[in-house]
Amino acid sequence: MAYPDMFAELKPPRAKPRVMMHAIDSGSRGPTDVIALFECSKCGHKSDWLICANWTEMERGEPCPKCNARTDGGSGNG
Repeated sequence: MAYPDMFAELKPPRAKPRVMMHAIDSGSRGPTDVIALFECSKCGHKSDWLICANWTEMERGEPCPKCNARTDGGSGNG
């Protein structure tokens, strides 16, 4: 039996999901730094080479500045 949510009005609204860019090329710069190029599959925005702390951070992706500016009500160029 499912119970009703007694405190639904006290929960804050959920944040909108971010649009993430995914790595299209990557490599290492020295023993610890990982560098990667990212591209957004939604708008096609490509980043410059970005330094990531580790491979996991690179695989996680980066938020797209153009798509997320549009969804947040900012002034995106695209």
